[in-house]
Amino acid sequence: MADLHLKAPVNRVPVVVDERCDACRRCMARGVCKTKAIIQIDPGEPPMIDPSRCFGCLVCIQECPTGAIELP
Repeated sequence: MADLHLKAPVNRVPVVVDERCDACRRCMARGVCKTKAIIQIDPGEPPMIDPSRCFGCLVCIQECPTGAIELP
């Protein structure tokens, strides 16, 4: 039986551009990420995107109000 939890390979994972990120208290992009791939370790610091969790849906790019998430 196939493992239903296997992730399809993602060609390009978005990245957070630190210079454009306002490190919002309530990150809108994190709120829409269904796989919880956007991780913020310290409050007030820009988050990062965990490539091992990202499915490449790119919804986070549209949701970020400062345009800080983009494809490399």
